[in-house]
Amino acid sequence: MSEHVTSDDSDLPAPAESLPGARGVRTRKPPIRLIYVPGLGDRMPPLVHLQREALRSWRALGVRTTMFRVRWSSDASFQERLDRLDALVEQFEERGERVALMGASAGAGAVLAEYARRRSIVAVVIIAGKFLEPDDIIKPVLERNAPFAQSLSTVPKLLEELGPADRARILSLRSARDGVVDDEDTLLEGAVNETMRVVGHVIAIGYALMFRARRVVRFLREVATD
Repeated sequence: MSEHVTSDDSDLPAPAESLPGARGVRTRKPPIRLIYVPGLGDRMPPLVHLQREALRSWRALGVRTTMFRVRWSSDASFQERLDRLDALVEQFEERGERVALMGASAGAGAVLAEYARRRSIVAVVIIAGKFLEPDDIIKPVLERNAPFAQSLSTVPKLLEELGPADRARILSLRSARDGVVDDEDTLLEGAVNETMRVVGHVIAIGYALMFRARRVVRFLREVATD
């Protein structure tokens, strides 16, 4: 089962270059690779297509993007899919890229769990995240998306391992009123929490991908240079 890559993965980091007239060799900063994990809608081709197209525009901002689908409605366990995500992160790190993660809705739990596992990740962004309180989700949804149910019981414990410095590298974007996820659940203590001037869960995700790209990229660059 392969994950779709939204940018040209054949672009390896460029080697250090000697500039005419320079006293030494200037080494380019390693590129940033943003791995995006969508929510429960990752089983719906139209929604996946729209998110993928939105991510393509991020290349112009100097960020390479890759989409990783957990496939929340599959028979795989959350741990199995987390292992696949970890392998993808390692692949890009071995190529010399700085890896950041971004998760929307249920995808927030996956990126937070991976961040708790691998602290070499430079930054994490969550959009309208649902990673707490499984009791708020109706039983049929949890039964149909077993990895999601498992993430809701796993992630809160992993968050306890993230100290103030770790949490400062997390940007949480939320709508003014979500309507699907309890508004307080989209807040993460110690993270950079920002409210967007939109209403609605799906609208918040689309708005962030289309109109908050520059803000996210600025955050990635700021924390990546700390």
